[in-house]
Amino acid sequence: MIYLLTNFFIGSCIASHACVIYDRYSNDDMILSRSYCKNCNNMLNLLDEIPIISYLFLKGKCRYCKNNISAELFLTELIGGFTFIKIDFSSYNELTTAIMISVLLIIAIFDYKDKEFPTILLLTPFCIILFTKINIIQNYSIVDLVELVPITILLITLVSKQKIGSGDLFIYLLIALYFNPSFANSTFLIASILLIAHYIFKKQNITFPFIPYIFIATVFQLLLE
Repeated sequence: MIYLLTNFFIGSCIASHACVIYDRYSNDDMILSRSYCKNCNNMLNLLDEIPIISYLFLKGKCRYCKNNISAELFLTELIGGFTFIKIDFSSYNELTTAIMISVLLIIAIFDYKDKEFPTILLLTPFCIILFTKINIIQNYSIVDLVELVPITILLITLVSKQKIGSGDLFIYLLIALYFNPSFANSTFLIASILLIAHYIFKKQNITFPFIPYIFIATVFQLLLE
């Protein structure tokens, strides 16, 4: 239980900082600068920055100006907690998985907010794949290629017809190369089902960002392993 709670807290902290990266991307110091309320600009103290707990303790409002704190932050921290709950941070392989998932979370936040993301964020996961998975990729079986190539061609076709963004294709390849093509295909199937369900529920003809659903589907599969 202590292990799960510790991982949940670590995950919520990672998710909280992912939101900070989005808010301060290309504007502020994302690592060392103090957090502050975007409404009143007051610096937050440590008790205001404890993921999930601070939001509940402050009843979703800034301590100083009483302005509402976005419920999306609370939900992201909650999802982050469950995302990393089974990660063994003492294992090199699982640590690289944690980094991959962290980057995917940041990309999902960008996609949810802006319907796009900085492509430079893909550099870290593809470097991880290059240095840790290249031997596995070179030894792909026929089954792996049968699962990877047709879906890749399909996604390229959809990108060329502007049915999906090129970022979705890159994310598919990232997941397929790091985990395996079967995992990636299952992830995209689950993500598509979630997106369709959301579309039916919303009943609005609007553009939906796909990567947040991919992230949730990835987490779902990791939790089931």
